[in-house]
Amino acid sequence: MNSVSIRNLHKSYHLGGRELQILKGLDLDIAAGETIAVTGPSGVGKSTLLHVIGTLDRPDQGTLAIGDVDVSALSDNELAEFRAAKIGFVFQFHHLLPEFTAIENLMLAGMISNTKNDHSARASVLLKKVGLADRMDHKPGELSGGEQQRVALARALQNQPPLILADEPTGNLDRNTAMELQELIFDLAAERKASFLIVTHDRQFAQRCDRVLMLKDGQLVETSAENMK
Repeated sequence: MNSVSIRNLHKSYHLGGRELQILKGLDLDIAAGETIAVTGPSGVGKSTLLHVIGTLDRPDQGTLAIGDVDVSALSDNELAEFRAAKIGFVFQFHHLLPEFTAIENLMLAGMISNTKNDHSARASVLLKKVGLADRMDHKPGELSGGEQQRVALARALQNQPPLILADEPTGNLDRNTAMELQELIFDLAAERKASFLIVTHDRQFAQRCDRVLMLKDGQLVETSAENMK
């Protein structure tokens, strides 16, 4: 069963009086529990792709289905509710709320989704899973960069979404910390059957994913980690 199915996706922007086409009839299927690395040079549209798949930006044309929901047909309000419950985001910069503790950052993500789960209990389990059992009550400023990204990863999983989108999630970390976070991502993907679409320039990271795709001329093409620049 596919977690994501995309057909004929187009996205363009108007800059300086001209139309700049970013995505040009792109197709993509992501299976449940699959990890996919997306690579390509800077400026080619990788972040745009994540924004469109993550429903932060609407495509000009095409269909996007996540699970059994055609999100292309949802209203803005319906889309916001769906996004909060079904899609997790991990960015290069953690974007944690500095005034809240680690566990509170996770709980807020749960509350925004309007689910009736025990947000505190789930947040506690996730923070233990990412090795932060003794750091739950620390604010982001009291955590290292690696610890902050672990919180961000746990937050992305708080609502048990079927899809996680990650934009250079280890780009600002030292090599050892980056490898530890990568290990967590693959463990959680296997354990929770969540699909991960990961934008990365890290060849070793990409090599461990189930597939490596390159965004080129508005299309995704199969490649390998060895071909990454």
